[in-house]
Amino acid sequence: MSKLERVDLFDFKSGSLFVLFLLFIFSLSLSYEYYQFKKLKTFDDPLVRAEVIDQEVRLIGEIPKTSMKLRLENGATVRCAMSPYLRDLRGRNVSIELQVAKVTFLDYLKGFRTRGVIMEVYPQLSLKEQWYRRIALAHDDPWMKELYGALFVATPMSQEFQTLVGAMGLSHILSISGYHYGIISLIAYFLLRRPYRWLQNRYFPYRHGNRDLFFIVLGILFLYLWALEFIPPMVRAFGMIAVGYWLYDRGIKIVSLQTLLITVGVLLAFFPKLLFSLGFWFSTFGVLSIFIFVRYYEHWKPWQIFLALHIWCYLVLLPISLSIFGTFGWWHIGSILLALVFNLYYPAVLALHLTPWGNLFDPYLVGMFEAGAVNKVTVPIGIGIGSIVLALIAMRRKEAFWALGALGLTTLGSAVYQIA
Repeated sequence: MSKLERVDLFDFKSGSLFVLFLLFIFSLSLSYEYYQFKKLKTFDDPLVRAEVIDQEVRLIGEIPKTSMKLRLENGATVRCAMSPYLRDLRGRNVSIELQVAKVTFLDYLKGFRTRGVIMEVYPQLSLKEQWYRRIALAHDDPWMKELYGALFVATPMSQEFQTLVGAMGLSHILSISGYHYGIISLIAYFLLRRPYRWLQNRYFPYRHGNRDLFFIVLGILFLYLWALEFIPPMVRAFGMIAVGYWLYDRGIKIVSLQTLLITVGVLLAFFPKLLFSLGFWFSTFGVLSIFIFVRYYEHWKPWQIFLALHIWCYLVLLPISLSIFGTFGWWHIGSILLALVFNLYYPAVLALHLTPWGNLFDPYLVGMFEAGAVNKVTVPIGIGIGSIVLALIAMRRKEAFWALGALGLTTLGSAVYQIA
């Protein structure tokens, strides 16, 4: 008996109508953001309430300053340079006077920098910061506090540690994204499966078990997303999971460029600020690279796809990553193996942090990071843009698939040559 073939959701006509609908929603969302922007600019120096989401002492023009990132009540983000002697206010709400006379609407959407004066500090910590402080108690080393904070509650890393992590090729596995969402989903599904089956067999055998479990897991993921304050890569991942299951449940093809475009279009229509989120676009490109590989090699055995995908995604993301950040090291190549190990490491340390042994791997991890080095390499931005163009073409043409892989290998060879 032949297997039913899944179909695309839209043809050209219905797809065009859907695009018009998304543009309409986008215009409404943009109008709302503009209203919030004009409201903020009612006064040149408005007094607003904001949450401190990052704070770090940096050298600004050879002078130490506290670089503080805040999220306003309307969702806008702003960075202010303040006294280096300011106490740690991360996770707290403050009343701050901002200078916004020269801020444009585009600056507002992207996140802007300005001067500010804190007028009042509120004592209550955010849920995210409370979680971070509990996690940090398990560790003595500052790097380990930053690592597990980023890994579990998406707290920003310091500039120094973030640069080191990027040079070692670990940014994508140490910063919460769809990769982690997938692991969390599997853990939640397998923990809930047996209790649910028992209840289903006893009380409601007529229910669709997998569908019910999906919505329970989706609810858990949404609560996690809410607690972590809707960071862009997780918003993308949550949208992909929700839209992907909705399409799958209706017999629609999931692994297609159309599915990815639908998800991205819906998210951008409702959240225009995502247009300026680098993390959102990196996350989206990572999903596209997975779709490209699965499109041509879905007939392989699952374990073969699992292993090959880690190598493929590394090569595909390398050109755009190096053209933007330009940091590389010998550990960067080893990140392929570390990404494979991470699939076991992540649930293990998640469980360990529920016990007194959350720091079990700290000595080994500190040694690994101390052995890492930051080297600057140069990859033209045109190479990165070329990889994006090839990736889009590769969804249709296998020649572009091979060209994309060759570009990744060439970029890797160039980076190795520059640091050798």
